[in-house]
Amino acid sequence: MIDLHSPEEIKKIDPQDTLGSTELLPKQLETAWSQVNEVIVPQDFSDITNIVFCGMGASIYGALVAKSLLGAEFPHPSEVVTDYHLPKYVNENTLVVLTSYSGSTEEVLSCASEAKEKGAKMLALTKGGKLAEFAKENSIPAYIFDGKLNPAGVPRLGNGYTIVGLMGLLKNAGIINFEATKLEGAIQRTFAKLPELKKKAISDSEKYVGKIPVIFAAEHLSGNAQIIRNQFNETSKQFSAYYIVPDLNHHLMEGLAFPKNSPIFFISFNSENYSQKIQKRMKLTHEVVVRNECNIEEYNLSSGNIFDDFLEMLAYGSYLTLYLGLRNSQNPAVNPWVDFFKDELAK
Repeated sequence: MIDLHSPEEIKKIDPQDTLGSTELLPKQLETAWSQVNEVIVPQDFSDITNIVFCGMGASIYGALVAKSLLGAEFPHPSEVVTDYHLPKYVNENTLVVLTSYSGSTEEVLSCASEAKEKGAKMLALTKGGKLAEFAKENSIPAYIFDGKLNPAGVPRLGNGYTIVGLMGLLKNAGIINFEATKLEGAIQRTFAKLPELKKKAISDSEKYVGKIPVIFAAEHLSGNAQIIRNQFNETSKQFSAYYIVPDLNHHLMEGLAFPKNSPIFFISFNSENYSQKIQKRMKLTHEVVVRNECNIEEYNLSSGNIFDDFLEMLAYGSYLTLYLGLRNSQNPAVNPWVDFFKDELAK
């Protein structure tokens, strides 16, 4: 069994330094926020009627988080597209947000081409590549980052750039509005929380060895639930799923009876910032899971605002899935089956 406190042993499994990227999350957040605030958005987006977010995998995390954090206050009808094509309704009054960490994601580049043909307004976020070139050639406001604080070069560990970067870009464009000081304060508090979150993740990761982690979350943490699901899949190389309260209360609970002795291990992320109805639902959901003799772990986020919640869950989830991957003796940076699929598709 690997010693998760030994840098030497970790390095053998993690030569790309995924741990280093995980440790740098707060610095990524701080740097991305500072950089994106310098991006000038000269175009007028006051006449847009809807928004389409285009991105694959980790590149869509910013859209998920922005939509979840703002919730009912999100100002426009919006849709997330993880495909090659834009919806038919896209026109000159649509804002198409193009996000690709690498700048070479073929689905996003396809959507970029269609957005141009349809005369849609655009914003872009990328590390470079063809998307950066497209943005420059077409005078599209963009946050183009260098990714230096993600030494592993893994998009899912560049969340500081993609999530906070996108939120800042949307704010600069006048699309969304939130109290910047709350986010800035939460980023600084994340620096202080990191050692304890790391310690907890090392301990907790042992519980999920050989299990199927299933995440429960709600409201402003809905986007985080999908993120941590993806990280279990990619970083830990372990099957996972997520469900959102209250939707799961209308179907999932009846599916807990069988099969008996299931390896599923539920993780419930609880917050004092949930509405009273949701807090009650989370407690009752926990009770139903226990009565069905299923394993469940409660994670109670520390007090603070919704930005504290989202950053704490993001940091904890990144550490938890990393250490679980190391316990599984898996290189957390590589995705051999995803690479195989892409190579075969290109033939």
